[in-house]
Amino acid sequence: MNVGLLPLLVLVGGTIGIVIGSFSPSLTVILQPFGDAYIRLMEVVVLPYLVSSLLLGLGRLSPNIAITLFRKSWPVYLLLWLVSFFFLALAASTVPLVDKTRIVDFSATLPSDKGSVKSLVDLLIPDNFFEALSQNYIPSVVLMGVIFGIAIQHSVRPTALLDMLTIIRNACIRIWGWIVYLAPIGVCALFAESISSVSLTGFAALSIYIAVVLLSALVLAFWVFPMLLTVFLPLSYREILSGLREAFIIAIVTSLSVAALPLLQQATQKFAERLGDDHDESHQKKEIIETSLSVSYPLAQIGNFFIMVFLIYAAFYYYLPIERQQLIEIPFVTLLSGIGSPTSSIGAVTFMANWLGLPEGTTGLYVETMAITRYGQVITSVSAFAFVTTLITFLFYGKIRFNARALILTIAVSAVAFSGIWAIGRWGGSHAPLHSEISYRAAGLPDYLQTLSDANLTSRLRPAETTEKTTPSGANADETLNTIARIQATNVLRVGINPNVMPFAYENNDGRLVGYDVEMMYRFAQSMNVELVFVPYNWQSLAADLKQKNFDIAVGGLYITDDRQETLTVSNPYFENPLAFIVKSNRIEDFKSGEIITANKDLTLAVFDDPVLIPLAKRSFPEAKIKVVKDYSNLQSLTDVDAALWTREQARALAISLEGYSAVVPEDTATRFLFAYLMPPSSPGLAAYFNYWMDLSNEHGVLQDMARRWIDPAQSDGTR
Repeated sequence: MNVGLLPLLVLVGGTIGIVIGSFSPSLTVILQPFGDAYIRLMEVVVLPYLVSSLLLGLGRLSPNIAITLFRKSWPVYLLLWLVSFFFLALAASTVPLVDKTRIVDFSATLPSDKGSVKSLVDLLIPDNFFEALSQNYIPSVVLMGVIFGIAIQHSVRPTALLDMLTIIRNACIRIWGWIVYLAPIGVCALFAESISSVSLTGFAALSIYIAVVLLSALVLAFWVFPMLLTVFLPLSYREILSGLREAFIIAIVTSLSVAALPLLQQATQKFAERLGDDHDESHQKKEIIETSLSVSYPLAQIGNFFIMVFLIYAAFYYYLPIERQQLIEIPFVTLLSGIGSPTSSIGAVTFMANWLGLPEGTTGLYVETMAITRYGQVITSVSAFAFVTTLITFLFYGKIRFNARALILTIAVSAVAFSGIWAIGRWGGSHAPLHSEISYRAAGLPDYLQTLSDANLTSRLRPAETTEKTTPSGANADETLNTIARIQATNVLRVGINPNVMPFAYENNDGRLVGYDVEMMYRFAQSMNVELVFVPYNWQSLAADLKQKNFDIAVGGLYITDDRQETLTVSNPYFENPLAFIVKSNRIEDFKSGEIITANKDLTLAVFDDPVLIPLAKRSFPEAKIKVVKDYSNLQSLTDVDAALWTREQARALAISLEGYSAVVPEDTATRFLFAYLMPPSSPGLAAYFNYWMDLSNEHGVLQDMARRWIDPAQSDGTR
């Protein structure tokens, strides 16, 4: 493969992946292992490279030179980090912060000090450093590398060790050089998987993040850092860019910042010619440049610091709040976490997502976007390496001078550029809201399942009493076979539905039936090669409708009960959820536990007309006033109601769609629901066929994709 064509091939691979993810779910499943392999290969050499680089960079210095170099270096690194995080904070501000979470699960087994200073210290300085290594906690690895690196400086003749570390580091670089050739197919697989499981609106929102990162990286790499050098050094902007041109090219082509290090050393040595050789210090200058460049690789990896921008976007993507204390700490944690190679940022995202309480899928989301943002991150790091190495070298020899005019020009142009980036990000955000901000009312079925037939319009639903219930002539007298035979003979699958149960079955803004159960039925009808007809039902008559065979299967977030198992045919459970309350966000603490809830003697609970929820509410909260409502669509107008009762994910879906509401699961809740599909009595044949089909769908990842789309975009642990 021609290395120069690699960026173009990556772009082509990403485009093909988008097409495959949009139109070919089966091919997406085939490609998924390639994406997983690409990610794991990129991660596998992160730890050995990071450890060997730190030990090598610090260990080969003599203690005296190390101290002198440290005194000269720390102001440069401080300036670099302050400038970088200032502009990254501007980039991150393009997304609004989530004030309050839409789901609070007090029953979850999460540590109570998550996100606190104590938990942060535990992650930065764990009890067991080797456990931190196994968990890929980058800050702990960096701390250990610095401690051992300083210790090696004081060792006697550590040459053999340093030679071995050099071999390990070079081997890691060589492995990355091989892996980079897999980028086109890896990106293709990752994009296909992302598109197939994320709504188009959600993907459009991520594209805003990608655009903000790339534009910010261009400004930092080609303007801010080079111009800052002209502020302190006797070098022109054109001279600096000309000297770094080859380093930028090789970094972009290979997507590896480490590949640019030899060229950066040559460029810095050329810049250092301005210092002269009056004292025959050419050898010392080369050593200073090599050492500064080696140490700058892990410490000036500015491209990794873009993870701060990503995590703030991810918090909004998953609609999770970041505490004020965490916002203050996040630059510091990012600085510690971002030390290392570009690929080590994957482990850093895992570490920081855990600290911030973001879901496990955050790292996968970062890897998918990194396929594109990596190029911007790499050139930013290359520019930062050149900035640090050149400035430290001139500072070491006392050749610094200050150019106020260059500083004013740098600030002015940077202000204009980042104002434009901020405006683009804000404008884009207002036109393509992030995935979790979307009201469920705006969601739709995937394009390859969405039918535009009248059968999918709630205004055209046929009531149960007018639906055809004929049995094909000559069919077996067995009731089970009659059900399947009728479906095949009439070419129609009749599905009973109540369109008021988010996120399982409900009406969207276009008047169409959507949701997890609706998509499930479309897929099931496809597998039987029959037409799908929805038949409305009300909760109190559901059992009677099934006994009278007004429809073949009932959906809508239905719960398994003893009575239903005795009188109806029930599918295998496909979801499990605890009891939850839909409350105003300012009253979350009032529903933290059952004890607090029952202590409220004036409690009024809204319960929709469900034969399972009503007796449960009366039994669980005997002192509360129960107000039965048709559904929860007008919950905001019920001023005399303190909360509405539902299950967690149903409550979460509704809370996202209602301004100022949250879903709360009490910490001591013992009530949990199993969800299933209901069929007429004596229909084990249809149930067996459906259960077998659902097992196959689960094995092929279809149910997991549906769960991410409808039930919980952050995770799909509730599926079978």
